[in-house]
Amino acid sequence: MWRSRDNPRLLMMHGTTSAYAVEPDGAYILGLIVRGGLRARRGAERHVLRPGDLCVWDPSRGHSGSPYGTGAWEARLMVFELADLEAIVADPERAAPDLELRDPRIRDPRLAARFLAVHRAMEREGWTLESETLLADLLDGLADRSLLGADELASRRAARTDPAFVRACDFLSDNLARNITLDELAAAAGVGRFRVVRLFTAAVGMPPHRFQIAQRVKLARRMLERGAGVSEAAARTGFFDQSHLHRHFRRSLGTTPREYARRFGKNVQDGRALQE
Repeated sequence: MWRSRDNPRLLMMHGTTSAYAVEPDGAYILGLIVRGGLRARRGAERHVLRPGDLCVWDPSRGHSGSPYGTGAWEARLMVFELADLEAIVADPERAAPDLELRDPRIRDPRLAARFLAVHRAMEREGWTLESETLLADLLDGLADRSLLGADELASRRAARTDPAFVRACDFLSDNLARNITLDELAAAAGVGRFRVVRLFTAAVGMPPHRFQIAQRVKLARRMLERGAGVSEAAARTGFFDQSHLHRHFRRSLGTTPREYARRFGKNVQDGRALQE
């Protein structure tokens, strides 16, 4: 696991596994199967992915995977939260690509090649313009496959830029360690309780409490990447204790906080180890 210097908003992963299960609140997961086969489940859906297949998992539902035709599979992954996606693709000419696809599996050699080019570019130090161009090209190609029409995308962007929603997000961000109430959140946003819930659902597809958990886990990840201990990360991000963080962390990324810190302990770009 690592983050590129050129685009630290993206969490990059590359490795082999034999099972996973995640509830990716607020996070998109893009992956490319390199070797082996994967049988994925999302609700009633079943998907088989083979080498060269690209998959795009939106944060609407949890999903899990097991080997298909082999004991394990190798994959390259990108993980990013919705807020980071908004920042990455901020463009007055195009709304952020909410990647809700009819089938998360994409069999398109050209898009797979774009993904691989981005992933490899972010494994090494290189030209920033190159990696940013490759990423923009990939997201543009994926956005063309989205089920969402221009009107719905425009409606979501309008909700995300609504001043009340922005105030609510700022309040949550400033008070991640506090056990705030819905009344407090609504007061900070300057709207009623029901209105603030509707705004979050329209803007990010989840109620305020799930958005809050997603932001807490996101901050905990960054703290662990910088070498913070699990107990410190739990205390500073509003979780009741280490086991509470452990449970939500594992649900969101399929790994424990301690395992995450260990796997992130060596940056592929410069070899610097995290502090224990």
